[in-house]
Amino acid sequence: MNSEKELLSTCVDEYCCAVAAGRLPRAYRGILSVLNAFKASWEEAHPTDNVGALYQGYLDMSFVAVLPTALAAKRLKISLVFLHPTGQFSFWLIAGNRAIQKAVSDALRVVPLGEYTLCTLQPGVDAIISRDLPKPYLFDEPEKLDASLMQAAESFAADMVSLVAKIAP
Repeated sequence: MNSEKELLSTCVDEYCCAVAAGRLPRAYRGILSVLNAFKASWEEAHPTDNVGALYQGYLDMSFVAVLPTALAAKRLKISLVFLHPTGQFSFWLIAGNRAIQKAVSDALRVVPLGEYTLCTLQPGVDAIISRDLPKPYLFDEPEKLDASLMQAAESFAADMVSLVAKIAP
Protein backbone atom coordinates (compact mmCIF):
# COMPACT_ATOMS: atom_id res chain seq x y z
CA MET A 1 0.00 0.00 0.00
CA ASN A 2 1.21 3.52 -0.75
CA SER A 3 2.37 5.15 2.51
CA GLU A 4 0.33 8.27 1.70
CA LYS A 5 -2.83 6.17 1.65
CA GLU A 6 -2.17 4.33 4.90
CA LEU A 7 -4.13 5.45 7.90
CA LEU A 8 -2.20 7.97 9.95
CA SER A 9 -2.96 5.91 13.06
CA THR A 10 -1.18 2.94 11.50
CA CYS A 11 1.83 5.08 10.65
CA VAL A 12 1.96 6.49 14.18
CA ASP A 13 1.75 2.99 15.67
CA GLU A 14 4.67 1.84 13.48
CA TYR A 15 6.66 4.95 14.38
CA CYS A 16 6.08 4.39 18.11
CA CYS A 17 7.22 0.78 17.81
CA ALA A 18 10.41 1.90 16.06
CA VAL A 19 11.06 4.53 18.73
CA ALA A 20 10.35 2.03 21.53
CA ALA A 21 12.86 -0.39 20.03
CA GLY A 22 15.52 2.24 20.77
CA ARG A 23 17.47 2.19 17.51
CA LEU A 24 15.62 5.10 15.91
CA PRO A 25 16.26 7.58 18.75
CA ARG A 26 19.92 6.54 19.00
CA ALA A 27 20.45 7.01 15.25
CA TYR A 28 18.59 10.34 15.21
CA ARG A 29 20.60 11.66 18.18
CA GLY A 30 23.78 10.52 16.43
CA ILE A 31 22.91 12.36 13.22
CA LEU A 32 22.04 15.56 15.09
CA SER A 33 25.20 15.24 17.19
CA VAL A 34 27.32 15.10 14.02
CA LEU A 35 25.60 18.20 12.62
CA ASN A 36 26.03 20.07 15.91
CA ALA A 37 29.73 19.11 16.05
CA PHE A 38 30.15 20.37 12.48
CA LYS A 39 28.41 23.64 13.43
CA ALA A 40 30.75 24.13 16.40
CA SER A 41 33.83 23.25 14.35
CA TRP A 42 32.88 25.69 11.58
CA GLU A 43 32.25 28.46 14.12
CA GLU A 44 35.65 27.85 15.70
CA ALA A 45 37.52 27.65 12.38
CA HIS A 46 35.65 30.55 10.73
CA PRO A 47 34.68 33.02 13.48
CA THR A 48 33.71 35.79 11.02
CA ASP A 49 31.14 33.59 9.22
CA ASN A 50 27.55 33.42 10.37
CA VAL A 51 26.27 29.94 11.15
CA GLY A 52 22.58 29.13 11.36
CA ALA A 53 20.80 27.03 13.92
CA LEU A 54 20.50 23.30 13.47
CA TYR A 55 17.36 22.44 11.51
CA GLN A 56 16.22 19.05 12.79
CA GLY A 57 13.60 18.43 10.14
CA TYR A 58 10.83 15.87 9.98
CA LEU A 59 12.95 12.78 9.30
CA ASP A 60 13.31 14.03 5.73
CA MET A 61 16.39 16.20 6.10
CA SER A 62 18.38 17.84 8.85
CA PHE A 63 20.95 20.54 8.15
CA VAL A 64 23.23 23.35 9.26
CA ALA A 65 23.72 26.36 6.98
CA VAL A 66 26.83 28.50 7.06
CA LEU A 67 27.18 31.93 5.51
CA PRO A 68 30.80 32.37 4.44
CA THR A 69 31.75 36.04 4.43
CA ALA A 70 32.78 35.74 0.77
CA LEU A 71 29.23 34.70 -0.22
CA ALA A 72 27.31 37.06 2.07
CA ALA A 73 27.01 39.93 -0.45
CA LYS A 74 25.17 37.63 -2.86
CA ARG A 75 23.00 36.20 -0.04
CA LEU A 76 24.28 32.68 -0.63
CA LYS A 77 24.96 29.95 1.91
CA ILE A 78 26.52 26.53 2.14
CA SER A 79 24.50 23.82 3.90
CA LEU A 80 25.59 20.47 5.24
CA VAL A 81 22.46 18.37 4.77
CA PHE A 82 21.70 14.88 6.01
CA LEU A 83 19.02 13.24 3.87
CA HIS A 84 17.27 10.74 6.14
CA PRO A 85 15.60 8.53 3.48
CA THR A 86 18.94 7.79 1.78
CA GLY A 87 21.32 8.24 4.72
CA GLN A 88 23.37 10.63 2.58
CA PHE A 89 25.35 13.70 3.61
CA SER A 90 25.33 16.40 0.95
CA PHE A 91 26.67 19.93 0.61
CA TRP A 92 24.38 22.44 -1.03
CA LEU A 93 24.89 25.95 -2.35
CA ILE A 94 21.64 27.67 -1.38
CA ALA A 95 20.19 31.16 -1.67
CA GLY A 96 18.38 33.49 0.70
CA ASN A 97 15.16 33.16 -1.33
CA ARG A 98 13.75 31.70 -4.57
CA ALA A 99 14.38 34.86 -6.63
CA ILE A 100 18.07 34.85 -5.68
CA GLN A 101 18.24 31.09 -6.28
CA LYS A 102 16.90 31.52 -9.83
CA ALA A 103 19.11 34.53 -10.61
CA VAL A 104 22.28 32.78 -9.41
CA SER A 105 21.35 29.55 -11.16
CA ASP A 106 20.70 31.42 -14.42
CA ALA A 107 23.98 33.34 -14.10
CA LEU A 108 25.95 30.14 -13.45
CA ARG A 109 24.59 28.52 -16.64
CA VAL A 110 27.20 30.41 -18.68
CA VAL A 111 30.07 29.72 -16.26
CA PRO A 112 32.24 26.60 -16.65
CA LEU A 113 31.37 24.61 -13.53
CA GLY A 114 34.15 22.03 -13.70
CA GLU A 115 33.12 18.96 -11.74
CA TYR A 116 29.82 20.52 -10.60
CA THR A 117 26.40 20.64 -12.24
CA LEU A 118 23.44 22.86 -11.54
CA CYS A 119 20.41 21.35 -9.84
CA THR A 120 17.14 21.48 -11.73
CA LEU A 121 15.07 24.21 -10.14
CA GLN A 122 11.60 23.02 -9.26
CA PRO A 123 9.28 23.23 -6.25
CA GLY A 124 10.91 21.66 -3.20
CA VAL A 125 14.46 21.94 -4.55
CA ASP A 126 16.56 24.30 -2.44
CA ALA A 127 20.02 23.56 -3.82
CA ILE A 128 21.59 25.50 -6.67
CA ILE A 129 24.52 23.07 -6.69
CA SER A 130 24.80 19.93 -4.57
CA ARG A 131 27.61 17.50 -3.84
CA ASP A 132 26.91 14.17 -2.16
CA LEU A 133 29.63 12.87 0.12
CA PRO A 134 30.67 9.28 -0.44
CA LYS A 135 29.70 6.65 2.10
CA PRO A 136 30.44 5.07 4.49
CA TYR A 137 30.38 7.62 7.29
CA LEU A 138 32.32 7.01 10.50
CA PHE A 139 29.50 7.68 13.00
CA ASP A 140 31.32 5.55 15.58
CA GLU A 141 34.40 7.78 15.22
CA PRO A 142 32.86 11.25 15.61
CA GLU A 143 36.15 13.18 15.62
CA LYS A 144 37.22 11.61 12.32
CA LEU A 145 33.77 12.16 10.81
CA ASP A 146 33.78 15.81 11.89
CA ALA A 147 37.28 16.31 10.47
CA SER A 148 36.30 14.78 7.12
CA LEU A 149 33.09 16.86 6.97
CA MET A 150 35.04 20.03 7.76
CA GLN A 151 37.63 19.28 5.08
CA ALA A 152 34.93 18.56 2.49
CA ALA A 153 32.93 21.64 3.55
CA GLU A 154 35.90 23.98 3.27
CA SER A 155 36.76 22.58 -0.15
CA PHE A 156 33.14 22.90 -1.33
CA ALA A 157 32.85 26.43 0.08
CA ALA A 158 36.09 27.50 -1.64
CA ASP A 159 34.84 26.06 -4.93
CA MET A 160 31.49 27.86 -4.57
CA VAL A 161 33.20 31.18 -3.74
CA SER A 162 35.35 30.75 -6.85
CA LEU A 163 32.36 29.94 -9.07
CA VAL A 164 30.19 32.74 -7.70
CA ALA A 165 33.03 35.24 -8.17
CA LYS A 166 32.68 34.63 -11.93
CA ILE A 167 29.11 35.95 -12.10
CA ALA A 168 28.03 39.58 -12.18
CA PRO A 169 27.45 41.26 -8.81
